[in-house]
Amino acid sequence: MNEHEKLVIYYWNFIKKFRMCGCRPLIIKIGLLLTIILIIAVNIMEVIIYGVNSTVEEHQVAKNINIVACFIALLGLSFGVYGTVMNIIFIIRVLMFIMIIFCLYKIVMWIVCKNLSPDLAADVINVWFQLNTCLSIIGSIMTVIFCMYLHEQTREFRLGY
Repeated sequence: MNEHEKLVIYYWNFIKKFRMCGCRPLIIKIGLLLTIILIIAVNIMEVIIYGVNSTVEEHQVAKNINIVACFIALLGLSFGVYGTVMNIIFIIRVLMFIMIIFCLYKIVMWIVCKNLSPDLAADVINVWFQLNTCLSIIGSIMTVIFCMYLHEQTREFRLGY
């Protein structure tokens, strides 16, 4: 047995013991779908709020960048619903990448707006922005867990377990 086979067996035994936090696959899938639907709804509300409350011209650039990021996330989330229902690991990996980048963007935007100006923070960082950031972090964690589960399933299929 070479070093690579030992590593694969060790990794496989570790995954079997860990067993994805003890949740059943259907619970993980339903939780991810509910989280994705909540994120889509909050994303749409955030875009609507920015569209209705666009009064200050100085903050329009930050709002427009945030709206573009929300639309990109909405596109990824809509494909993520299909990937979750059909268990397509490539789409789930793309969703995981989009969600992690979106979360990092939201956190950086929050920090920059809070430190730059109180007026900018009051105008850009509203309740929907904060709720969207929190739900996106939860959605990213759920996407990573579901992607790990699908990866485990494909590994079982390939190795014949």
